[in-house]
Amino acid sequence: MSVTGGVVEAEEIRLGGIVLRFLIDGPTSGSGVTMFEMTVAPRAGMPVPHHHVGFDESGYGVSGRLKFTLEGETLDVGAGDLVWIERGKVHAFTNPFDEPARVLCTITPGVLGAEYFREIRGLLAGGGPPDVKAMAAVMLKHGLVPVKVG
Repeated sequence: MSVTGGVVEAEEIRLGGIVLRFLIDGPTSGSGVTMFEMTVAPRAGMPVPHHHVGFDESGYGVSGRLKFTLEGETLDVGAGDLVWIERGKVHAFTNPFDEPARVLCTITPGVLGAEYFREIRGLLAGGGPPDVKAMAAVMLKHGLVPVKVG
């Protein structure tokens, strides 16, 4: 991410069917917020339920719909909807619908940023199933706690 004349040149990170466009990377910009646009392809998602230790997250629906699970409750989040994820609240999301979903996400304070997603991308680069222990280690390093459900 860089700023030229007040305009952000966004970094794009692809994780399978999820594309993240970082608009503000809190850890590298010194900002109190991280902000990114997330596009989730049909049948893609972040199925590992987890919670955050030191930050809150919000997701504002721009287009399409996602199914969020938040503290065991299932929510459809579409254009104009806001989902607020307080630290400590277990959540995950998927896109079971036929169109891509776009969500504007903010992390406050901006302690989680693009580096986490770069590390996850590195773990997924080899193809095949990801190393679950390595994924959990990266998540924990960045303040995300994977949770087994069921």
